[in-house]
Amino acid sequence: MVRFVTAVRDFVRNYTEEVAEVAGVEMKLASMRSEEVNELAKIIDKLLYLEANESIRQLYTENFDLVIDLIRAVKTETKQDFAGIRARGNQLTIVTLTADQFARVWGTTGKLDFTYTATTTGAVDYLGTTANPETVPEESGYLILGFQELSISPKINKCQLTKNGDKYVWNNIDFEADENFYVAALTEPWFFPPESNFHVQMNFYKTGKVELRPIGIRAVQAKEIMNL
Repeated sequence: MVRFVTAVRDFVRNYTEEVAEVAGVEMKLASMRSEEVNELAKIIDKLLYLEANESIRQLYTENFDLVIDLIRAVKTETKQDFAGIRARGNQLTIVTLTADQFARVWGTTGKLDFTYTATTTGAVDYLGTTANPETVPEESGYLILGFQELSISPKINKCQLTKNGDKYVWNNIDFEADENFYVAALTEPWFFPPESNFHVQMNFYKTGKVELRPIGIRAVQAKEIMNL
């Protein structure tokens, strides 16, 4: 297996401050040194990549440019370097998307996992709600690349994103069996920069228990990890 730092070596370079279009939105992106990009590749390699299956490794490899853009968008607000595993205080690092990274999962606060049992078919709040969307702090950002279903079989076939009050069309979720679970990639990754908000609904086409985990990362200051 090719290591992640090797697979993305062409992206390890210096990035200058610029205004660019990311995920259809024009935004300011901070500069980022090649050393920081290398630290980003190293933490993905250690925390996410080596233990992931082929489908998930491919998602991170194909979207590493968006991962870099997310860090640069957060750096614009924090003015802090990305230090990865060695991050301290206000320095930036990344964490995986566990349930406690979100205020509301399946419409419930304080969730510690992504399990849910649907007793009827139809749309259900997944991340945030219409009245209470997930709010991204000024010093943070999220990137969601797809979903992992750990239950016996998928029961969800569509998802709908509302971002900053704009509701997008329902998108199909096409799960593929991969080793011990199912994986589905989003057609277009969801990019949530600082001070944005979002709400996600899932459509159940059959009832039963699911454990639907988002595949992606959150960029955050090291000091915030102590509060997670």
